[in-house]
Amino acid sequence: MTTFRIDIINEHFDQSAELEAPDVVTAWKKAMQSTITIAADQVSHGNPFFGAEVKLTEGKKQIGRYIVSVGATPLKD
Repeated sequence: MTTFRIDIINEHFDQSAELEAPDVVTAWKKAMQSTITIAADQVSHGNPFFGAEVKLTEGKKQIGRYIVSVGATPLKD
């Protein structure tokens, strides 16, 4: 298992965590799941939109960066 670092950053917070994963694809899946969990919490508490930069690194090597966004708008019947 390899140790990866996830950084989730937006204008309201900066969260970092280390995770163990067998490969980069699995690490990215975990990073995206973590970000979407945070987004769901933010949107369910009244924020209509959540966006954050997600970075994945292995040691000092940056693996990649993504922007993740989630939005919700109530529908009128």
